[in-house]
Amino acid sequence: MTLEIILGIILAGLLSNNYPLLHFLGTGAVLENERSNKRSLVLGLGTTLVMLIATLITWPINTYLLAKASYLQTLVFVCVVLVVVEVFHLIEHNVIEKFCKVDFTKFAINGAVLGLCIHNTHLGFVEALVTSIGVGFGFTVVLAVFSALEHRVDDDAVPYSFRGLPIHLLTAGMIVLALLCF
Repeated sequence: MTLEIILGIILAGLLSNNYPLLHFLGTGAVLENERSNKRSLVLGLGTTLVMLIATLITWPINTYLLAKASYLQTLVFVCVVLVVVEVFHLIEHNVIEKFCKVDFTKFAINGAVLGLCIHNTHLGFVEALVTSIGVGFGFTVVLAVFSALEHRVDDDAVPYSFRGLPIHLLTAGMIVLALLCF
């Protein structure tokens, strides 16, 4: 795999293959964005790490164990993601809690992690790992953008019926239209 392919996969994960905006996976963490920029970055980077570790585990399981029992794929992948998040919580709980408080259930119930694990089963191992890094960075960027927009929206300028979730969905739609240009 060449450097151009690796950079292309990462760029695609950031722009044209952005899971929260274009695939509508993991949008709960994005739209419930009442957190600071620092917490959004920690949540995004933690999700990226969970995506990478889950891909490291689920790709070999799918390739070598679930080849003849593909109907068990979703159940096994959900169990793997939950175990990865719990181990991540046990190891990094004290370090992350000192930096900023993060709700670890956001990692576990994130649909982007499970969707990525299922999508990566059709890729090669290295390509799946690079894709998980690119999609994780794309997720982090979306969290950071929505966190920055949350603090800049003037509620008085938005009609009452569009305040809150509706204006966030309209903003997400405009960002998706901009990303589709890439």
